[in-house]
Amino acid sequence: MEPNSDPQFETTSAEKVAGNEDLATEIFIQLSAASLAPCLRVSKLWLLFISNQTFVLRHTLLYPPFFSGLFLIPRQNIQCSDVHYLSLNQGKPDKFPFVTFLNSRGFQILHSCSGLLLCQLGLLNYVCNPSTCQLRVLPSCSYMENKFALNLCFDPLASPDYKVVCVQKLDSQQPLHQIAIYSSQTQRWNLSQEPVFAPNDVAFKDGVFCNGAIHWLTSTSGGVYYDLKTGILREMPQPPRQEEESQYKFKYFGKSQGYLLYVISRPLLNHYEVFKMKEDYSGWDLKFRVNLNVLVAKIPTMARHFGFHPLFSECECDVLCINHAGSDEDMEIVFSVPGEVVFFNLKKKTLTKVQDPVFRPCDVTIWYKTYSVYEHYETLSLV
Repeated sequence: MEPNSDPQFETTSAEKVAGNEDLATEIFIQLSAASLAPCLRVSKLWLLFISNQTFVLRHTLLYPPFFSGLFLIPRQNIQCSDVHYLSLNQGKPDKFPFVTFLNSRGFQILHSCSGLLLCQLGLLNYVCNPSTCQLRVLPSCSYMENKFALNLCFDPLASPDYKVVCVQKLDSQQPLHQIAIYSSQTQRWNLSQEPVFAPNDVAFKDGVFCNGAIHWLTSTSGGVYYDLKTGILREMPQPPRQEEESQYKFKYFGKSQGYLLYVISRPLLNHYEVFKMKEDYSGWDLKFRVNLNVLVAKIPTMARHFGFHPLFSECECDVLCINHAGSDEDMEIVFSVPGEVVFFNLKKKTLTKVQDPVFRPCDVTIWYKTYSVYEHYETLSLV
């Protein structure tokens, strides 16, 4: 009797691989996100295996997301009002399909975190994955009324789930605030145990999520941070300054490689100072000084309003972010100057330019990173 050769009863090689979890893991874990993308379409078994959260998390730890582009958002009063995506990948077209949706009438970006966007359209809020062109409606928070601030918290190296922190001031006379947390895992809002006190000048907007806590820093005083695990709000020290308030300017507050970073300019000395938060949160360490005269010599276009008088000089230059790919040797500060985005290596004093003919530095009010891993991992979708 001849064996059954009907193709529908035969076990394919793809099914054999996916059926052996150890073998599948050893094969797929060696592939980059770009190489995994075609595997998602081979079979349903491969799709289910590669989409498994355990595998996604392990793969992400081996191939961490890296900086691939910026969303640049103009001021409301300039002629070009559209969101602009600037690709930082050489040889790739400067296009991003989700930009069309971001430019929908009334659509507004509220916050971003590790490649995801928190957006608003009308009365609804959304969490968006620009790389997969997917979004999820954020349910309204029944605990909050009137004005409140929303912040997105997401770390793909720790968990595939994200959270949204909602903060509302309860009393106009006292700095008493209520905090609620939305979890994508439970799809529910939970109220923090008790209202918390915070300085009046903390707006609870544009927070920085780092090491399991969301941080807010002001340009005039210290800041606070909220630990999502413990539900405790603590004060955060302000970087040290030697001069009067009028002699420095706040330029940037963000994170990279698990560290909080803070940048100020000191016009009297014509340089920027880059601070890094100590691991025990006891204060800030000065890591680098950036001599603006060096940059002006290499990029003359940024010196249009520079050098007339130290107190009134201002380079046409904005700090977009700090890109920290590995050790301090690889730390780069990313500037927006007329017609270009500049990557300046803080240790080696070298720079790389990316053409940006659409925007000027004074046009950019908000920037958002995208990460290349999400361009391939449809498994990190929101729905």
